[in-house]
Amino acid sequence: MPDEWTPIVALPNLDMRGKVECEHAAIVPPDDPRVDILRANHPRLTTFISRFRGQFGDQIWPSLVLLHASAPDSCRTAEAVTGLRDVIAVSVVPRARARRLQYGQANGLAFSTAFQLYPWMLDKQYEEMILTNSAAMGAHLLEAFHGQTFPEQGQMTVMEQDVDMPLANLLLNHWVLRFAAVPVAWADRALFRSLNMANEAAGIPAPTASTFYDVGRSLAHWVSAYEIMVHPEVGISNKVKVAAELEKVQWLNAGLAALNHSSPGNPSQQKQLATWLCHKIYGLRDDFLHGNDVAGLALLQNNKPMIDFAACLYRLLLTGFFDLHFHEQLPAGADAETIGKFAAARARFNSYQRLYEEALLTAI
Repeated sequence: MPDEWTPIVALPNLDMRGKVECEHAAIVPPDDPRVDILRANHPRLTTFISRFRGQFGDQIWPSLVLLHASAPDSCRTAEAVTGLRDVIAVSVVPRARARRLQYGQANGLAFSTAFQLYPWMLDKQYEEMILTNSAAMGAHLLEAFHGQTFPEQGQMTVMEQDVDMPLANLLLNHWVLRFAAVPVAWADRALFRSLNMANEAAGIPAPTASTFYDVGRSLAHWVSAYEIMVHPEVGISNKVKVAAELEKVQWLNAGLAALNHSSPGNPSQQKQLATWLCHKIYGLRDDFLHGNDVAGLALLQNNKPMIDFAACLYRLLLTGFFDLHFHEQLPAGADAETIGKFAAARARFNSYQRLYEEALLTAI
């Protein structure tokens, strides 16, 4: 009997405990029941995943990307697989950045490094190792393989509470529309180009000896991710279009809708806090990419990293652009139990956006 699921790629720095999956694909830990079946059918898969170690020899069990047998060929491309990776990275990293802003604590999930795809993988017959990337193509014996985590960061555990579930569900739905549906809408093409740029922006700026120039480059990537997302099929994308989408957010904190922040470069104009921060990030991007002098303190806002605000704005831009708000309606004549469940569902959904809003407020 053919396998129902197929392992496509390993993520050695990710210990995936949350649930991120759709009918065609899933990112799972090595003890997922689907992986158990594959390991029983293909013992060499167990050999492969058991041969990963950390930088100092400790045993590491990688997470895996699985594709369902019914998934169309369009879901098996490099762009589709990296798109799935970008879904989980963007559903975790901005949330971790928001928590870092709010609580001032280090958080390894604030970087997309944990979601890197390993270049070596078993072939389709579960026999030998293969490598394919822009620099090299190769094959080798599984028995000689010694996998390692990427050295910049140890393995990170992602629990369900670490995942921005309303966002993850939205992005997974659009992943299906982008890679399993025909025709493909422009907005979905733009979205996954944007998510790929956001994943790059969210990485550790440099593996070692990081400078503020590295942070400036990451800020530039965040701005590119903004503009790619809102880019129309015909026309241009710029700061004005980005700000217009941010201002579609239905703020839970009414104070964030207030026009009480002077626009940089035009003090007579008053902006929402999110738009004001966005303009400041644009100004930094322009300074870095055009070679203007940049003071190190410019990378802080109220002693908080501007790069973290940039990540939070990306999630809020997705909120405005895709109308990621609670739209369920309480049924007429609902009883007390139904009202209670409705209130709990609304509070749970809104708790994710509320975290980002509270993070933005740390800027003032």
